[in-house]
Amino acid sequence: MISKQQYEAQLQQIFRLLLENSSQEEIARELNISTRTVARYSQRIDKRYGQIQKQKTYDTLFLECNLLKNRLLTLYKALETQVISDKTSGTEKAKCAEVAANIAIDVMKMESEGIKAVKDALIAEKEATRRRPSSSAISDNSNMMYYDELEESC
Repeated sequence: MISKQQYEAQLQQIFRLLLENSSQEEIARELNISTRTVARYSQRIDKRYGQIQKQKTYDTLFLECNLLKNRLLTLYKALETQVISDKTSGTEKAKCAEVAANIAIDVMKMESEGIKAVKDALIAEKEATRRRPSSSAISDNSNMMYYDELEESC
């Protein structure tokens, strides 16, 4: 039996070696432990840090999508200015209007996908809480109705 400090130290060593792309067999040889022990530690590491990393990935994707959407909207505004301008020829206005329309459609698709992702997450959360009902179930249901209405309006 090892102490809590030894356990944490070994967990950190295994985590460092995993980050260096060492195989479980290599880690077991280096630390003089069994591959089964390394596998158990790997599972614990994944439980401990996997959810944090998953959330960071989701947050990064959300941020990138919003940046792209903002850039598209900025481009849309510039095209709108060209269409309104008296200095732009008729054919250029038509091309700008067509590109602006495509941008508007793409932004709407992004918004719709975002709403769908939130709705799917709420459904998954509701399924998970179905086994253990709580007071948040009522607010989840009202959120679902809100996102249904948003999706229909898009």
